[in-house]
Amino acid sequence: MNPQFSLISNQIMLLFLLIISGFVIKKLKVVTNNINKEISSLVINVTLPAFIITSMNQKFTPEILKNSAYIVGISYAVYLFAIIFSKIYTKVTKANGRKKDVFEYILIFANVGYMGYPVVSIALGDIGVFYAAIYNLAFNVLTWTYGVYLMTRGSDKGVGKRSILNPGLVALIIGFILFLFSLNLPTPIYKTLKLIGSTTTPLSMMFIGFILADVHYKEIITDISCIVLSIFRLIVLPLTVLFVLKLFGFSGYLLTIPVLMTAMPAAANTSILASRYDNDFKLASKATFISTLFSVITIPIILGLVM
Repeated sequence: MNPQFSLISNQIMLLFLLIISGFVIKKLKVVTNNINKEISSLVINVTLPAFIITSMNQKFTPEILKNSAYIVGISYAVYLFAIIFSKIYTKVTKANGRKKDVFEYILIFANVGYMGYPVVSIALGDIGVFYAAIYNLAFNVLTWTYGVYLMTRGSDKGVGKRSILNPGLVALIIGFILFLFSLNLPTPIYKTLKLIGSTTTPLSMMFIGFILADVHYKEIITDISCIVLSIFRLIVLPLTVLFVLKLFGFSGYLLTIPVLMTAMPAAANTSILASRYDNDFKLASKATFISTLFSVITIPIILGLVM
């Protein structure tokens, strides 16, 4: 077996096992139902902002300025395509209401942070992680603006400044300033934020497990709509991005990073945002679970096509 294939599969399986851990913990009643809102609040307001700031606290060098500019442009182009694609998909499949909100969010926003960074690190090393951080600027902007809009558009609250101006967006601004001017946080502060941010992945994955513990097994296995959604999320979208970028002559990191980021399963914060904004968090958890499970097979395959 290819060592790289094995390493990536193990990383994805680790995340999947974290979901299973949360599932078992909830089933054993180690935690109560109150844990759902508390974990979502902790992640959104504390651990995720810390994760964003530390992941962007990297040195910017002039020699990669050109590639960075291309990466940003490609990223926004891919998200624009995903937004249009998601609307066509939900219209064709006749998904309505909260189901439409969740499905559009999943097709647009992949797990580029919690799974994307580890996969890119294994496949491309430090320089790959740097470009991934640049690519993910669009995710951090859009998930806290358009993503929040999707999760709240059916709510009586609507979307206002309070929804857009959130800890995640503030962290993005701080992180971008640090990145742009190559500023280094004092070591004690950096290490503290790094440690807090490192809890984002296990908390997010276990949160999905907590939610799934309240879902009947048959609902997960027999939910054809989530299975079909996962196929489009994991295979159709990344292959389309691969084809279009090759058509325009892109190669190397400018090809590999966008394709790999698009090939990730549903974003880990899908369930957390759905819970936070009173959307269908059970459906979000099911779809995230299924796409994460399938990604154990699909990501190494997509990686083999672009490497």
